Amino acid sequence: MSKATDKLLGELHGRVAKSMLDALEASDQAQALLDEYGEELPNDVINYLSKSAGNNPALLTAVTKFLKDNSITCVIEDNSDMSELEERLQNKRNKKRIGNVIPMD
Repeated sequence: MSKATDKLLGELHGRVAKSMLDALEASDQAQALLDEYGEELPNDVINYLSKSAGNNPALLTAVTKFLKDNSITCVIEDNSDMSELEERLQNKRNKKRIGNVIPMD
């Protein structure tokens, strides 16, 4: 049995990432179609789109694992919403560390 080359593994990695991205985009598009034209579409089409729309837990789990396995993280400084969330989490952590101690002036 031959070993896979770095080039081959890189190509496989890229294709897996693209497939995941395509699946997420297809889900978003299906949801957009349902939101926009849901009342006008035949029931068969609505049922088909409904299966693709929304958050597929198995897909989201696979994407999350893929990102984690590849050490992909969010850069908080580039996103003001995430910065606010990080600040709130840090405040909660600080309060947790203090416990029942009340600071005295």
